[in-house]
Amino acid sequence: MIKSIFKKNRVFVVAEAGINHNGNFNVAKKMILAAKGAGADAIKFQAFKTSELIINKAPKAPHIKGKKSFFELLESFELKEKEYVELAKFARKQKIVLFASVFDLKSLEVLEKIGVPLYKVSSGDLDNHLLLRAIAKTKKPVIISTGMGNLEEIGRAVKIFGDRRGTNRNGLGILHCVSLYPPRADEFHLEKIGILERTFPKHIIGYSDHSLDILIPVSAVVLGARIIEKHLTLDKKMSGPDQQSSADPEEFKKMVEQIRYLEKAVNKKKSGFTMVPREQKMKIAFRRSLVSDVLIEKGIIITEKLLGVKRPGIGISPTQISKIVGKRAKRDLPKNTVIKLSDLI
Repeated sequence: MIKSIFKKNRVFVVAEAGINHNGNFNVAKKMILAAKGAGADAIKFQAFKTSELIINKAPKAPHIKGKKSFFELLESFELKEKEYVELAKFARKQKIVLFASVFDLKSLEVLEKIGVPLYKVSSGDLDNHLLLRAIAKTKKPVIISTGMGNLEEIGRAVKIFGDRRGTNRNGLGILHCVSLYPPRADEFHLEKIGILERTFPKHIIGYSDHSLDILIPVSAVVLGARIIEKHLTLDKKMSGPDQQSSADPEEFKKMVEQIRYLEKAVNKKKSGFTMVPREQKMKIAFRRSLVSDVLIEKGIIITEKLLGVKRPGIGISPTQISKIVGKRAKRDLPKNTVIKLSDLI
């Protein structure tokens, strides 16, 4: 299933469970079922040990509210190692890829024991080269988010993972991301998808979304994104900092349906500017041919005044009128006869 990340003509859709389970194992299992039911290729959790991630007096991010300290809040969202083991088994039974954003070395060890098939680097760890080097040693596929980063920082992170071409099993995905919850319309800067494509042509470029609906991630596919990550929640009314900027199962399913439609509409195969086969019949029906607009008797010199331009397009194109004007009719050409070169001398 992991190979689907690297197919340029199929979008790899990730349901970001994140911490929307609120530390509840049963909710996490329900989220796996919801992601599978919505058509996601993968579900992603956030694996961290709070004590390895922040200090006790760390300030909250601006979008996080509540009386608990940031440390206490994150600690309440932790999943235990045995819970990850069970979730991974459950995901395999559901035939959906389970992986995680890994935030510290201890969590990486846990995920390696479980055998997750790929890793995610969050935007906040784009410059955490100690963690990035440890993840790189696993030789597994990696997806990195680039929120709050510039091209120089992204380039340094990419270099750590080496020459991982997008078509290889251990390839690299790079996601444009805006680390706001949610961004304003003028803050999405979806043009960065194209910039990343040009800057890192070996790798698969995608988009990690924090918008309030599905318009932006679907639009990102049109602009070339081949990985889409969107937060999933069972219910937007649940407590938690990311629930409001998440899609519920119905919205997520609609997003996947639109992505699958668009990945066919925005075909990346190098076919040139060619007509699709079914369009050929339409061309015959709608294009026009040069016809006799009156009876043209045998031997008459043909002028423009004697010609009409009418459907269907089975004869000589109007662009080739110079090949007809000035020639003589080899036979009588009744009105509305589609003219052929063999009719002329």
